[in-house]
Amino acid sequence: MKKFISVILALLLILSQLTTVVLADEDDDRDRFDRSTLMPIFSIENSQIPSGDAGSTMTLSFNLKNTGYQAKNVVITPEFTAENNPFTVSSLTTSETIPQINGNSSVNVKFKLAIAPNAMPGSYPIKLNFRFKNAYDYDGTHEEIVYVRVTGRSTPPKIMIKEVSTNPKEIGPGGSARVSLILENKGSIDARDISVSLEGLKSSEGFYVGSGSNVAYVNRLGGHAVGAVVFDLKAANNIRRGSHEIGVKLSYKDSQRNTLEDVQNIYINVGGKSGTSSNIQIDNLDYPTTGIRPGNDFLLGFDLVNNGKLEASNIIVKVESGDPSVVPKTASIKKINLLEADKSEHLTFIFTPTKDAETRNYPINISIEYEDELNQGTENKYLLTQYVGIYVNNPKEDEEDSPKGKPKLIIDKYNFEPSIVKAGENFTMNLSFFNTNKEKAVKNIKIFLTADEKTDPNGNSGGGNVFTPVESSNTFYIDSIPPKGRVEKSIKMFTVPDAQAKTYTITANFEYEDSKGEEYTATELIGVPVIQQSKLEIGELNIPPEAFAGEATPISVEFYNTGKVTLYNMMVKLEGDFPTENGNYYVGNFEVGNSEYFEGMIIPQEPGEITGTLVFTYEDSSGETIEVKEDFTLNVMEPMPMDEFPEDMPPEEARGIKKLFKSKWFWITIILIGAGFGGFKFYKKRKEKGMALDE
Repeated sequence: MKKFISVILALLLILSQLTTVVLADEDDDRDRFDRSTLMPIFSIENSQIPSGDAGSTMTLSFNLKNTGYQAKNVVITPEFTAENNPFTVSSLTTSETIPQINGNSSVNVKFKLAIAPNAMPGSYPIKLNFRFKNAYDYDGTHEEIVYVRVTGRSTPPKIMIKEVSTNPKEIGPGGSARVSLILENKGSIDARDISVSLEGLKSSEGFYVGSGSNVAYVNRLGGHAVGAVVFDLKAANNIRRGSHEIGVKLSYKDSQRNTLEDVQNIYINVGGKSGTSSNIQIDNLDYPTTGIRPGNDFLLGFDLVNNGKLEASNIIVKVESGDPSVVPKTASIKKINLLEADKSEHLTFIFTPTKDAETRNYPINISIEYEDELNQGTENKYLLTQYVGIYVNNPKEDEEDSPKGKPKLIIDKYNFEPSIVKAGENFTMNLSFFNTNKEKAVKNIKIFLTADEKTDPNGNSGGGNVFTPVESSNTFYIDSIPPKGRVEKSIKMFTVPDAQAKTYTITANFEYEDSKGEEYTATELIGVPVIQQSKLEIGELNIPPEAFAGEATPISVEFYNTGKVTLYNMMVKLEGDFPTENGNYYVGNFEVGNSEYFEGMIIPQEPGEITGTLVFTYEDSSGETIEVKEDFTLNVMEPMPMDEFPEDMPPEEARGIKKLFKSKWFWITIILIGAGFGGFKFYKKRKEKGMALDE
C-alpha cells in the first residue's frame, strides 16, 4: 500500500512539473515577439463625400475598417482644423467610443454636425483622432482625414401650410372631424419650438375644439422638410353650410433662437351630411332610357330617403322641365310636411313631349328644399338638386330633313389627346362638324365653346373656368360645309390644377346660314373626363450601412399621399434575391394628406453587395395601375465569429490552456494517473477478499 501511494505522488509531481514546462514554453514563445507591435490597422471606407446645407444639421457617417489585430476602447474625436471652420458637433459628447473592433471587421461611426448658417459653399477637411488599446492593453493612436461638403447658402426657416384634410371629408352641423395640417419648411435652416394654434373658433355658431387643445407643438422641422399636426374639431349644431375660414397662427425659432410668427388661413367646408342632422337623398330613380315620341306620356319616379338622424320637415319637391317642348301632366311641385329619420317616401311625376319637340335630349331638374330643427326658422334651407335626361325621338324631323327642310349641323365625333385629360396639363380636343342635309350646304359658320361649370371659389383658381384655350380663341369660323360634308378642327385647352376628378360638359354653340341666307342656331354637348394626377411622396429609406449574412436586417420608410386624389388598393413590398420577413404590406385606400410607415426584414444569405427594390403599387382615379420603385444597396459582411473562451479571460491564460491541451505529455500523465487509480482499486479488492478467506 505504501509503495502504491508513493507511485501516485510521483505521478502528480510529474504532472505539476509538466504544466510548468508547458507554461514556460508559452513564456518562451511570448519572448520571441513584442506584443506592443500587435496593433490594429484602421482605414475609412467612404463611397462619397457627405454634404449638407448651410444652417442645417447633417450626419457624418462612415465605415471604420480594421485589417490588423484586435482593438479595444477605441475613442474617436473629430478635430476641425480648417480656417473659418463652419462645423460643431451637435450632440452631448464630442467623441464616439467603440468598445471593441476585431480584426478583419468593420463598424459604422456617426457624428451629428451642425453647419453654421453663414457657411460658404465648398469642401472642408475634418481630422479624426483615434485613441485605443490593443489586445495586450498597449496604447495606440491614429489619424484620418475626411472631407465634408457645404452645398449652399442658408435661407431662414419659413413654415407654410401645404395641405389641409379632414376626416371625414364631409362635415355637417353637429359633426366632428379630425383636421390635419401638412406643414412645409420652405427654408434651409431648421425651425424649432414650433407652435401651431387655431384662432377665431366659436362654439356658438362655428367650429370649436372637440377634444384636446387648439394648440399643437412640433419640436423641430428640418430645412425643406414636411411635418403634420392634427386637431379634433366639432361643428356647432346651428353652423351655416358652406366654407368657414379659420386662422392658423404659426410661431417658431430659427438657429439664432429668434422668434418668427405668421398667420395663415385655412378653409373648412360644411356640407349636407352630418352625424346629427337630417340628410335627404334621392334613391331608385326611374325614368325612360329609350326614345320618347311626341304626344306619348312618360313616368318619372324616385324614392325620397332621410338618411340622417333628425326628422326633415317642410320638404318641397320640384320636378321641372328646362324646355317648353316637354311639359308636365301632373303637378310639378309637391310638399311633404314631415319625413322621419331612416324613412322614405315614393313620388311620381308624369310628363309628355309636345309635337314640336325636336329629336334630342331634354334635361329635367329635380330640386328638393327642406329643413330640420337645426336650421328651422332661418333662411339657410337645405337644398338638393339632380338632373335627368329624357331623349325625345321625333320621326317627322327625318321627313323635314329633305331638300326643302332646314340644314342641320352637328358634331358627329370628337376625341382628346391624351384620351383622359389630367388636371394642370394641356390637352388637344379634335372636333368633327357634320352637315346632315343631303342637298343643302351651310355657310358663314361660327362655333364657340362655353363651359358653365366653375372651379371652387376658395381654391387656387378662385372660381374661374375649368378649361382655358391655349394660344388660340374658343371660337371657330368655317366658310362653308357642303351637303353631307364634314370639317375637322382642333383646339388646345388647359385644365386648371385644382379641377375635381369628374366629367365636365363643354357646350358647342352653332350660328350658321343656308344658301338663302336664313340664319340658324344649334348647340351640341361635349363630355370631357378629367382626372387628378396622383402624387406619392416617398421619404428617405432607412437602411443600415452593413448587415451580416444569415441575420435579419430592417428596411423602413415613411411615405405620404401629397396629391389631390385617393390612391386605391395600395401595396408595398420588398423585392430582391433574398428571403424576407413582413415583406408585403397592404395599405388599401390611401387617403389624401395621409402618411404611412413600412418596415420589413431582409435576410442576406451570402457576404458581399446585394441590391433590392422597394415597390409601391396603387390605382389612380382613372383605374390605371401605377408602380413606383425605390432601389437600395446593402453591404453584407461575414457572420460575427463566436469566441472559444469567455471574453473576460486574459489572452495569456487562454493561450497557455490551449497549448497544455495540445501537449502529448499532458495526456500521457492523465493515462498514467488513470492506470494507477485502477490498479489501486484492484489491489484493495484483492486484499479485502484475502482477509475474508482467512476469517
